Amino acid sequence: MSGSSQEKIITHARAQSTSTTTPYHITSMRVPFFDVDMGQAVYHGNYYHLFELGREDFLRKTGFPYREFLNRQLHLTIIESRCKYRKALRYDDEIEIHTGITSLSRRNLSFSQLIYRPAEASANRETKSSGLELCTQIQSNMICLRFTGQTTHLPEDFRLAVEAMLKRE
Repeated sequence: MSGSSQEKIITHARAQSTSTTTPYHITSMRVPFFDVDMGQAVYHGNYYHLFELGREDFLRKTGFPYREFLNRQLHLTIIESRCKYRKALRYDDEIEIHTGITSLSRRNLSFSQLIYRPAEASANRETKSSGLELCTQIQSNMICLRFTGQTTHLPEDFRLAVEAMLKRE
């Protein structure tokens, strides 16, 4: 994907988000067969697999992959999420998962994620002009936990890596 078309997609994603200043990292993939039901549509609970893949890719891009949390006996757990299903995703759809952090504190962080696919010819004018249609969006609030279950601070080097990435975007 060219830089200018990716920039256009990011601008469109920002317009769909509750925060117009959120930089989004884009993960491109196809909907895998194991995430669909007998009707070949993604089962509602399996959207969370797709969101997790987007978050993992986002974390790799920061230079602080999720493996680093695990190596430190830490993990991020969702404490709240709001998901809006707009259009069904189907097996083998080409999709883009747009992932951004909307807030970052000492123990918590919030992700905004949007899943797009290429717009169909029958889509409305607004969708066709961007070339993408928004299918699903989620806001996830997460907290950092030790393997023992105790809450703890996010690693300082993680926070610095996220802040540096956000400044680059």
